[in-house]
Amino acid sequence: MIVLLTGDDQHAIQEQLNQYKAEIDAQWLTLCYHRFPADRLDQAISVARTRSLTGGKKLVIVENCHLKLWGDTELSTLQQLVQVPEFIILVFVATNLDKRLKIYKHIVKYAKLFEFPLIPAWRTDLIEKAIAIQAKKIKLVLSKNAVEYLAEAIGNDMTRAATELRKLYIYGNGRQLELAEVKELVRCQTQSSLQLASAIRQGESNQVLHLLDDLLSRSEPLMVIVATLLTQFRTWLWVKSAIVSGVKKDSELAQLCSISNPNRIYYLRQEVANTSINALAKAVTMMLDLEMSIKRGAESKDLLLIILSVSRLFKLT
Repeated sequence: MIVLLTGDDQHAIQEQLNQYKAEIDAQWLTLCYHRFPADRLDQAISVARTRSLTGGKKLVIVENCHLKLWGDTELSTLQQLVQVPEFIILVFVATNLDKRLKIYKHIVKYAKLFEFPLIPAWRTDLIEKAIAIQAKKIKLVLSKNAVEYLAEAIGNDMTRAATELRKLYIYGNGRQLELAEVKELVRCQTQSSLQLASAIRQGESNQVLHLLDDLLSRSEPLMVIVATLLTQFRTWLWVKSAIVSGVKKDSELAQLCSISNPNRIYYLRQEVANTSINALAKAVTMMLDLEMSIKRGAESKDLLLIILSVSRLFKLT
């Protein structure tokens, strides 16, 4: 069996790899479990073509495959995929997947494709659902309010979610955990970033500098900061746009804006009441550009300049 795994949800990909690993007899893991970096593709294919010494299944994983960087040499090596026995599990874990590439089209002739996209940070309803599913799998019982808090506190970091849920399971020892207990045990990473979003929206430059300095001093990842800001400003933009369009009922606003808890609408209405829709739209655009810049290697000083520029948008309104 040949498999191609791709996506931003590293936790889901690792879970899939663990499932394949579980198919290997534990006493033969040393002989039947192999991991290779992408630049050792030829060795990985050679091992995958070789029958297991135990006569059973063998797992071969090729990690961090950048298909855009693979050329004719790798394509030539991959011609040997047809020779991989059915009882060998050969897994390619790919990043930068471009389905137009010749090398991709060749791999999927033989491989099953599984895509694991990360849940968008602003889809709190999907994050809550994913956390509830993970909790159920490990028989952790949480109140609805506790699940909602975890979705806010953790965001779409499913790797951290798995770690925090295991900790709560041990603490709970089979009983249902309520919101107050969960808050004590799980720190909200996004709270300061949400405070930063509010300061930006209110055009409070000094407060923006203070909060951003605090986040950076705690080594908060730039992508986490920007993801939280982008989520919040998108939500504000959606709510403001819906209100301007004439939507009046909170239930309709919640549905249109993908807000799982309609009670939030009351507060969101107040937050956007005196906020310019044009400023919100420009802020979202600037933050999307900032997100792309960080992915390309932008540093904290670039983050500071853009965020202060966004704050000035609201100071003028």
